[in-house]
Amino acid sequence: MNRPAAITMDARSLQPATRTEQILEAFDKLALNAILELNEETDPRALRNELAQLRPGKFSWDARNLGSNRWTIRVERIDENAEPEALLQHVAPFGSAKAATLRDLARQMTERTYRAGETIFDEGEVWPYLGIVKSGKVILTLLSPDGKTHTLGERLTHDTLNDSGTFDQGGATTRTEALTDATIFTIASEAVLHACRNDAELALGFLSEASQARRRSIDTIADLAFAHVLQRVAKFLLGYARASVGMTRGLPGVENLSQAQIAAAAGTVRDMAARALLRLKNAGAVELDRGRVKAIDRAKLEAFAQNVQAPPV
Repeated sequence: MNRPAAITMDARSLQPATRTEQILEAFDKLALNAILELNEETDPRALRNELAQLRPGKFSWDARNLGSNRWTIRVERIDENAEPEALLQHVAPFGSAKAATLRDLARQMTERTYRAGETIFDEGEVWPYLGIVKSGKVILTLLSPDGKTHTLGERLTHDTLNDSGTFDQGGATTRTEALTDATIFTIASEAVLHACRNDAELALGFLSEASQARRRSIDTIADLAFAHVLQRVAKFLLGYARASVGMTRGLPGVENLSQAQIAAAAGTVRDMAARALLRLKNAGAVELDRGRVKAIDRAKLEAFAQNVQAPPV
């Protein structure tokens, strides 16, 4: 399937005070199915969360980490009421698949709903589907033998679930649960494998996604090996920091994060996360309300995340 040419914007040159407004202005001018391509130098997770709040259901997201602090993000304006076949083409691995492939797989999709906190599948479980997030937010976690939880990441609209289990037929690599109420499309793994055997572009799409997942894993390992707790907590919270100047209310969801959840995301224990949060509060990087993050100063938080602000906790 041919993709339209993109309008390019260098997000690195935008002023923080007006960055989101400029991106939204450019996005709102897009015709349906047109693409805004952004060049970034840091993980754009916060921008995605901000767009999800401000333009829910109206865009698809394909972010590529190219290494050496180079990111390319393709934001496509979509019809939020599109049929399942049209939704599939906005899921990154399926973007270049043949129209016939998309039609066949769309006919086999099943929709499932999950309440916040409900497990979709557990670590090690043979879940015989590829999942696609239609709405809501999903979280991936690992459980250690002594009961500690580590959060590996989140999955939002159009993201896939259980890629590894689909292609190697093994158990799920993580526990996957609904962080908020979520709706998931499922396609039988065998149907996806059959489609990849007959559509090279679909197979290449999943290979590209696997490469991106490997980059994310290496980044996570590097953080755990080389970054101290204060850095890791700051990096995680940056995903909830608006692109603005000064102390600003965090993006939706951050106020619901417990210190235990922040600790799990940063790969540490609750007491260490609590100390890091107190350090960030005393430095004016965050505001806390009964131990939970209420507001964030993005510039100050970035200084901690880049390890230019303070020694380890």
